[in-house]
Amino acid sequence: MEWNQLQKEFETKANHVLQWLNNEYGLIRTGRVNLSIFDKVHVMCYGEEMKLNQLANIQIVNATQVLIKPYDKSQIQEITKGISVANLNVNPIINPDSIRINFPPQTEENRKASVKQAKKILEDAKVRIRDVRKDIQTMYKKLDNVSEDLIRYFEDELNKITKKYNTTLETRYSEKEKELMTM
Repeated sequence: MEWNQLQKEFETKANHVLQWLNNEYGLIRTGRVNLSIFDKVHVMCYGEEMKLNQLANIQIVNATQVLIKPYDKSQIQEITKGISVANLNVNPIINPDSIRINFPPQTEENRKASVKQAKKILEDAKVRIRDVRKDIQTMYKKLDNVSEDLIRYFEDELNKITKKYNTTLETRYSEKEKELMTM
């Protein structure tokens, strides 16, 4: 196994960590409504658990309001129950053919709590990157016929790539923090 193969494996796993970070950041509520917060809403419908986006059209009305129009209007109560179980801290307003959700404006306290949550996600992502790095180190140290010089070269290259990914994580956190603190 060559360095190029190990590097590709590291980058593949590290990109999964970046994707995870972006998904987690998408779930943090900002001053504007983001439809990804409904990704964790599951509804018991037709005898099985289904995602909300499979059962209804979800659209943003304005920065703080969402309109949910079920494809089958008889499922409005089940959808409302699913939203309550998902613990989104909202009160759905039930209309005959739709559900309207008003999100309260973010307070300074909520924004700071969201920044703390984003920081915790960043730290988790950094730990995951370190774990990937450790796995790759273990792989190349187990290789046969590898000189000390080559191991040092691998270490240096791995450190450079790890630093690059950590910088990317920090940049993404800074962007999210700015987004969260902007009114």
